[in-house]
Amino acid sequence: MKLFTANGVENTSVEMIARESGLTLRSVQNYFRTKKDLIAAVLANSYAAELKDMKSMALAESYQNKNGAEQIIEIITFAYQKAIGKADVIFCTSQMEHILSRASKDNEEVRLEGNWNFIMDHIQRAFTKGLKDGSITVKMKDNLVDANSITLALYGIQQQVAFAMCDQRLHEVFQPEIAIKKYIRQMELMLSEK
Repeated sequence: MKLFTANGVENTSVEMIARESGLTLRSVQNYFRTKKDLIAAVLANSYAAELKDMKSMALAESYQNKNGAEQIIEIITFAYQKAIGKADVIFCTSQMEHILSRASKDNEEVRLEGNWNFIMDHIQRAFTKGLKDGSITVKMKDNLVDANSITLALYGIQQQVAFAMCDQRLHEVFQPEIAIKKYIRQMELMLSEK
């Protein structure tokens, strides 16, 4: 991941990875038949680390004690803080997903869902909780926002924030840290409407 984030996935050779890891090229190829196999392994490791963090957030008592709308805001905030703090990893993960999705068209199907099922499941649970506790109204759910629309927006915006964080010109134009704070505030206001 260190080499991929520094050089770009397509610009990082297996030889570079072998040299950085102190192994021979043949040794690396014993573990990973192709570069795509190596990318898939790095991606799986990244997903696992992210899932561990998300589970920790979702199991925290402070999260569990929030109403449904507040839980949704916490999930959104968590995702965007990651986009700000680990932009290079998210941007690199997107590159890896893109490379593997292109490869899967030619070969067997590669599953690239990452942790979005986990996120969508928790957003849906928070919605259900919000409908029960009154922090989300049926009218709001029907007319403004639902778990699917939040998850889709979260996925796209997180990648765009990571990209803007990694590109100095875009960072100056969009100021992603400020834009994210405003977006979270908009979601808080939307979810608090009665």
